[in-house]
Amino acid sequence: MIDWQNGTKYRISSDGKRSIEKITTYAKIEDYDQKIIHKEAYRSGWVEVLGDEMSYYLTDTYDPEEGTDVWIFPTEDHEILDGVADDVSFSENISEDEKEKLKALITEHGFDSLDGIGWEHDDTEVYFFGDLNIEEK
Repeated sequence: MIDWQNGTKYRISSDGKRSIEKITTYAKIEDYDQKIIHKEAYRSGWVEVLGDEMSYYLTDTYDPEEGTDVWIFPTEDHEILDGVADDVSFSENISEDEKEKLKALITEHGFDSLDGIGWEHDDTEVYFFGDLNIEEK
């Protein structure tokens, strides 16, 4: 893919439109098996990384269909632009009544409101799919 150089900053961006997906997971503090998953699609974005450890994170085995979670990279800077879609889903062990209450709360007050009712941020992943542009900065 690329011969990463120590001490060199690179900008990695996705080549196609709508090829970035951010997945944020929230878990119920009392029962970590209960999850809320928020998926967002974006038109464009980039991350900047130092080449020092990138051969470990992004190798020649990169599959454009599977993408790569750029959030695990040792990122120096980033920008994700122009959100175009989002979806909220729930683990199966949450009752339909609870799902409706949570949907209403999120719609009215946003995801930050979950902190006040026993939920916490569990994980964030940001996937780039398709061909990647990698350029020295």
